[in-house]
Amino acid sequence: MPQSDREKTDGQWMRYALRLAAKSRTHPNPMVGAVVVQNGEIVGEGWHKGYVDGLSTPHAETVAFAQAGEKARGATLYVTLEPCSHTHKSDGTPRTPCAERCIQAGVHRVVCAMEDPDERVSGRGFTRLHEAGIEVVVGVEEKAARALNRPYIRQRTTGLPYITHKAAMTADGKLAAPSGHSQWITGETARKVVHHRRNTTDAIVVGIGTVLADNPQLTVRLRRGNVQNPIRVVLDSRLRLPVKAQLVRAGTVVLTTEQADSEKIVQLTQAQVEVVQLSADATGRVDVCEAARWLADRGLFSILLESGGELAAAFWEARLVNRILYFIAPKVIGGRNSVTPIDGRGLAQTMQDAVQLQRLVVRRFGEDIALEAEVQG
Repeated sequence: MPQSDREKTDGQWMRYALRLAAKSRTHPNPMVGAVVVQNGEIVGEGWHKGYVDGLSTPHAETVAFAQAGEKARGATLYVTLEPCSHTHKSDGTPRTPCAERCIQAGVHRVVCAMEDPDERVSGRGFTRLHEAGIEVVVGVEEKAARALNRPYIRQRTTGLPYITHKAAMTADGKLAAPSGHSQWITGETARKVVHHRRNTTDAIVVGIGTVLADNPQLTVRLRRGNVQNPIRVVLDSRLRLPVKAQLVRAGTVVLTTEQADSEKIVQLTQAQVEVVQLSADATGRVDVCEAARWLADRGLFSILLESGGELAAAFWEARLVNRILYFIAPKVIGGRNSVTPIDGRGLAQTMQDAVQLQRLVVRRFGEDIALEAEVQG
């Protein structure tokens, strides 16, 4: 097959593998899809389904090879992430790495989208395949593969989570009326989009101000599909969270300071809320950098920041925000005291120093407009 035709075919199969990878929420593991192709036909396919009922499921390659059986011999494996090479799980339990499974299956060629940034792998899987005489091609549809696993890559390379700042605002940039009333700025279609996004994120982060003002549930309210509520995280430096708030239940984490009232900690803990005490910053509030590191260490890699302007400003000023998802409604409120998406001291003093956004995507949902973009640098 001519090189150009092979590259085209490789791209087609890899795009199919990427679609498989996107089928499941794998927190805190990467999303991976695999396809075994023999003589131009799929003989096995699979994707990593993460944890089901608290138990880890087989990796994508394992599922695909099990389906292919003997037909995998001499075939090509298309996989969206480098086959793993570590021989033990995080708890020390022995395991057969996916690179070895490729060798055992007898494939003659492995086409992979990208190298795994996990230091336990990071090229070692490819090396093992080369040693076994298997042809390895890396970088097919790499851009799409990296986009699929942004949170995983962010955590593995920086130790921090991938944070998307989500906000719904009026056309003049207000989150609420001067009275504080904010329900609802956007229409039902846009709100449904938010619930779909929540369903694919690890945690939602808000500040105590949002809780006191809105008493939110921060749940996924979808009627169909595999619905999984994210962990709900409240930054509450003085532990003002009312015990009767809707968030006071299992699945909620409160990040507070070391000066928090011990009796209130007991009350919340008894209500199945997890309370974590972190360091305070110079203002006496929870240090957002330490909060971000705690989230990543906990395995919460993809974060939706749905807070008010003050907490959002703290994350922006600390350069912790990686992406925006802003919904803009065709309404005007006005008012110098109306809340805006980002308050604080300001991120720049001149337009030349403004934070730049890139890869902007504009969509329309009903009468509302959604802007989604990455934060440059």
